[in-house]
Amino acid sequence: MRKLYVLLFCVSANLWAQAQDPKEISGNYYIEGITDGAKSGFYLNSNHTFNFFYSKNGIDRYGSGRWYIEKNAIVFSGRLKPARIYQLLSSRRVNDNFVTIQFTDDNPALVKNIECTLFTERGRQKLFTKDDGAVKFTKQIVDSIQIRSLVFPDHPFTFVPSNKIQNSFEFGFEKAAFEVFFDNFMLLYTNNMLVGQHPLLRGQFRYVKDNQ
Repeated sequence: MRKLYVLLFCVSANLWAQAQDPKEISGNYYIEGITDGAKSGFYLNSNHTFNFFYSKNGIDRYGSGRWYIEKNAIVFSGRLKPARIYQLLSSRRVNDNFVTIQFTDDNPALVKNIECTLFTERGRQKLFTKDDGAVKFTKQIVDSIQIRSLVFPDHPFTFVPSNKIQNSFEFGFEKAAFEVFFDNFMLLYTNNMLVGQHPLLRGQFRYVKDNQ
């Protein structure tokens, strides 16, 4: 019986050692359980670097960095997130009765349905950009503007006008907006799968290793 216990211990230790081997863990892991034609996954390299991708409606998000093993989990970290993701193209005073917020990009899918929240003495007001990338509020003194994009949910942005008489603001997107930044993002590693959250989506997911 003692020999059996020793044998089982050695087998378990060997399996755990294999699981800790970067060559065993490295590979392509693709997400399951998302719809609307979206695709996403992680590419883990044996040198402890990784690449991440998320693609939906012709818009590609990407990320990269390094991964390491912590107990039964994989931890992902990358470069620091830049301070500026949205680019202020113009801010000025216009002689009309509106506060206008405009987003500009060659890809029309990026500028629509952006949540814009206006903070003023009157309180908080929220509108979503239309297909032209613009929203118009009733004219008032703007304390700040909070921006949340469905395409870039990981990049919320708050803009504070430097001049209170300004009522027209135009924004573009920095190249870094398409990048996903990782700071100790953790996924459970089990049975050739990564299990846990997604950096851009809500919920719990499985990333299944491609054994081809």
